[in-house]
Amino acid sequence: MGKKALTAGELRQELAGGAPPLVIDVRRAEDREADAEGIPGSQWRDPVLLEDWAGGIPSGAKAVVYCVRGGGVSQGVQAALALRGVDARYVEGGLEAWRKG
Repeated sequence: MGKKALTAGELRQELAGGAPPLVIDVRRAEDREADAEGIPGSQWRDPVLLEDWAGGIPSGAKAVVYCVRGGGVSQGVQAALALRGVDARYVEGGLEAWRKG
């Protein structure tokens, strides 16, 4: 496993490449309901229900998770996925950093 975080710019580069990672929006339900627009192509998964959906990500898959600001929510999900063998990283600064470009 490589580093645990990447910048919004690094994610943009990876998404433009030939083998983009799975991007997972792990904002809390109330944050997503208040602002449904996320990173294009991402899938929302409720972080509270991590145990229910994490098994659907194949071990060895490359995934990037993000929350509103890249704090405890996305870092906690990243760590939990890494323990399951997923090559998971989180976006530094979260969705806010993505929107700033």
